[in-house]
Amino acid sequence: MVDFAPRVAAEVNAAAKPSMRRYYVLGVLTVVYALNFLDRTIFNVLIEPIKKEFALSDTMMGLLAGFGFVLFYSLVGIPIARVADRINRRNIVAAAFAFWSAMTFLCGMATSVTSLALARMGVGIGESASSPASQSLIADLFAKNERPRALGIFAIGTYLGIFLGYFIGGYVNQHYGWRMAFFTAGLPGIALAAVLWLTISEPKRGAMAETFTPEPLGPTLRFLASQQSFVIVLIGFCLTTYTNYATAAWIPPFLARVHHLSSAEIGTYAGTFKGLFGMAGTLVGGLVVARISQRDDRWKLWAPAITSFLAGPVFAVCMLTQDFTTMVAALSLTSFLVGFHLGPIFAIAQTVARPSMRALASAIIALTATCFGQGVGPLAVGMINDALKNDYGANAVRYSLLSAAVTTSVGALLFILAVRTIREDIKRAS
Repeated sequence: MVDFAPRVAAEVNAAAKPSMRRYYVLGVLTVVYALNFLDRTIFNVLIEPIKKEFALSDTMMGLLAGFGFVLFYSLVGIPIARVADRINRRNIVAAAFAFWSAMTFLCGMATSVTSLALARMGVGIGESASSPASQSLIADLFAKNERPRALGIFAIGTYLGIFLGYFIGGYVNQHYGWRMAFFTAGLPGIALAAVLWLTISEPKRGAMAETFTPEPLGPTLRFLASQQSFVIVLIGFCLTTYTNYATAAWIPPFLARVHHLSSAEIGTYAGTFKGLFGMAGTLVGGLVVARISQRDDRWKLWAPAITSFLAGPVFAVCMLTQDFTTMVAALSLTSFLVGFHLGPIFAIAQTVARPSMRALASAIIALTATCFGQGVGPLAVGMINDALKNDYGANAVRYSLLSAAVTTSVGALLFILAVRTIREDIKRAS
């Protein structure tokens, strides 16, 4: 295969010197990650029209938003990540990007719940391959103390994608229907996948480490399991990810049912106050933690623990207040606080793992948390909605979403627990 890319890898790897080209790579991968979340998030703002057309319950919509996506996402992600620790990661990201974009387009052609579920599974398969390989690439472009900042920038894609998914989905649905919203989301990714493949090269693996020795799967898994901070952070991240995905799926129906907003208004409010403020929190989290953790690695966990804990009571206010302005302000602050921890947690996965296992470590963190958060979160809230609707009607979603306030606070306590061993685990990995 001919590599048309400019001298990205050569410039980055030469004596491990910083290069502006690596920020181009980071920028492209961040855009890919944003479209990853656009394609999975756009479904959430379309829950109400899809539910109406196919006459579905909230439980079934929770399945489609959650397990319908993560089933194959989790099954395929780990094996592909293992392959990414051995072969060209750029090619994996480009192929996965094109595939999930095509499957998003096919969501708009669904004629039944079954065909829609199959297309959603296809989106999950494609997206499972992208993030671990991307994070492994970034870890080879940025040194240990730069990674919280770099992966914080990368994690902006989460909320940029949420913003675009809500905004585009809400507007296009209101004016052209929910099928056209899927078409609009899917087509650009196919073209951008070609741009990625043509303009990015594979960097030297382990470029930011002194040594790089490939290891078999068994020793790799045993090493990661022996890293106490990795295991505890994984559990905590599952809980905070529940908060992220439960709110991402059910905030649009909450705004429609409780505050009676139109589809376009939901896209504007949810996109702006959840998407943009989440993006700001992610960027600030990466920048702040990169700076304050230079002298003490424990701040890589202390800082996200503090903000994740504060997010709980703030989100409870968001759900329980009757005042629309207070609700919007609390939603904005919650999104900022929840977004703050993403970059540092991604960086932990890369920092407590050896270079030969970074893609796998990232996959375990991302896929396990996504399987729990996106699989359980939307489904649990949907089931509670159906259980409470006879007593509370449209307000059922208000109370079912309070579960997300609990999970982020418990996740924060686990991040604090992981502080005890983080410095020793980093030394073992390096």
